[in-house]
Amino acid sequence: MTKFKLLTAAVSAMALILVLVWIQGGFHHKVPAGETKLPKEQIANVNTFKAEKVETSGEVTVSGTVLARDTAKIAARVGGYVTELKVDAGSTVKKGDLLLKIEARELEERSAQAKAALESAKVDMEKTKQDFERYKVLFQEQAIAKKEYDDVSARYEMAQASVNKAKSALAEAQTFLSYELVTAPFDGIVSEKDVNQGDLAVVGKDLLTIYNPKSLEMVAAAGEQYAPFLSIGSPVIVTVPSLNIKENCSIREIVPQRDEKTRTITVKAPLRDTEKMTPGLYGTMSFKTMSSPVIIIPAIAVKIVGQLETVRVLDNGEIKTRHIRTGRTLDDGKIEILSGLEPGDEVVVD
Repeated sequence: MTKFKLLTAAVSAMALILVLVWIQGGFHHKVPAGETKLPKEQIANVNTFKAEKVETSGEVTVSGTVLARDTAKIAARVGGYVTELKVDAGSTVKKGDLLLKIEARELEERSAQAKAALESAKVDMEKTKQDFERYKVLFQEQAIAKKEYDDVSARYEMAQASVNKAKSALAEAQTFLSYELVTAPFDGIVSEKDVNQGDLAVVGKDLLTIYNPKSLEMVAAAGEQYAPFLSIGSPVIVTVPSLNIKENCSIREIVPQRDEKTRTITVKAPLRDTEKMTPGLYGTMSFKTMSSPVIIIPAIAVKIVGQLETVRVLDNGEIKTRHIRTGRTLDDGKIEILSGLEPGDEVVVD
């Protein structure tokens, strides 16, 4: 009885294996990979295009970021509490506009003391001036000794020096006091606000960031192997996908220093259409390199399902599906074929 059960189990397992193999197509003929033959069709009115090999300039596309050439990070030059805040992120400002005010009481007291010191120095100078004028007349009349005249003259000169010193101290105190008022260095837009009203501003700490929207440019990192094809003034195509913007630009600057980690050079191209752009947007920069032969067909002939790319090919009176791999999209609606087609293959474009 035990042997019978073992035999039954073995036969059942074998049957299950055979069913699984049949389901997975193990007993069916294989379809050649990369090409699927469709039923014969009427092809008299089918439009085709013969894949052709042409010389085209190599085009390289690298990723970049929209940045502002004119950007100012505004930091506190004096310490104190922010008592007024006039802007937010996104605010448009003009040069000289008040952005915020910092209350620095120590500087206010210092300025007041400097003013008082200057007034006192002026009073002393006025007194010594009167003495000097009087002694000057007496000395000219030979009514006093030269030593007395020299002493008064020295006191007057010292009083004048004290006034000049007090004026310098007051000017310095007022200069520092003016740092309480933080103003815009140029026309622009506030991109970042790192402080709120009531916060304590610390000397050197960033408060706001302002950029000039007219100075936006695409900054991209290109592999160092492309350096021979890049120079100032070279034409490039800049694309910002999120805004559906594509424009022709010229390289403004190339940073010669290579990045040691990525082995890239930084390329900058100013943008013309900046109305909707803001710093930080993703974009691409494309430029020409060495020309090379490529196979091209109309882009509309390519069908894409997921990651699978196919075209229909007219072959010996039959239309077959051919798996391909595409490359760059070229001008005039053409696309580069990296594999799957040969020059002269008739591609259906209907």
